[in-house]
Amino acid sequence: MITIPDPDVVFTDLGLAALGTYFAWRLGRLGDGWLRRGAIVMLGLASAALWGALFHAVFPAKTATAAGFVVWLLVAFSIAVVAGSLLDMALTIFFGRFAPDVRPGVRRAIVLGYCLLFACIILFVDESFTTVTRLYAPTVLLMFVAAQYQASRPGNASWMLISGGLALSMLAALLQQARIAIHPVYFDHNALYHVVQAAALVLLYFGFRARRTDSAARA
Repeated sequence: MITIPDPDVVFTDLGLAALGTYFAWRLGRLGDGWLRRGAIVMLGLASAALWGALFHAVFPAKTATAAGFVVWLLVAFSIAVVAGSLLDMALTIFFGRFAPDVRPGVRRAIVLGYCLLFACIILFVDESFTTVTRLYAPTVLLMFVAAQYQASRPGNASWMLISGGLALSMLAALLQQARIAIHPVYFDHNALYHVVQAAALVLLYFGFRARRTDSAARA
């Protein structure tokens, strides 16, 4: 008989991975620009969830084993891709509105530098989820501010959905770090985190999808 450690975490992770993959596929088929960027975010979150499910299901010793450490790195690097994408989107908005003369190469260099810093800290300093969250959170917050700014402009209603999704994502991280659970054994803080993140993905999906119909100038 095969026993799965933390089945609540594993199955909610798998559900999150399936949802993110489906949303990424849908957005990728709809077009490019913001739709493509939204697809990258969804795919990165789906990848993190899929590797997270494998990590919790197969490696009860967590990162104490070499294989467990490698799988955990795949989780962390997937989140780094999401964070880098969010940073790129936020800088695109802010540079487009307040510093239009800044070349795209500058934005890309900032994003690349951030991603390299993220990877180095995870590889050589601390790979814990707390550290991953602390590295990821500033980009979510920055993108939330950018989305709120966009939502305040006429014709950009979809950004309210994106703002809501980012706010839910931040709430999910806070609940996870505070170890708030529905049940300490059958539905712990990690499982609750996945459920709230799934709700965030739904809002983000509809927000990015609606970018096709917003009438304001694109960032």
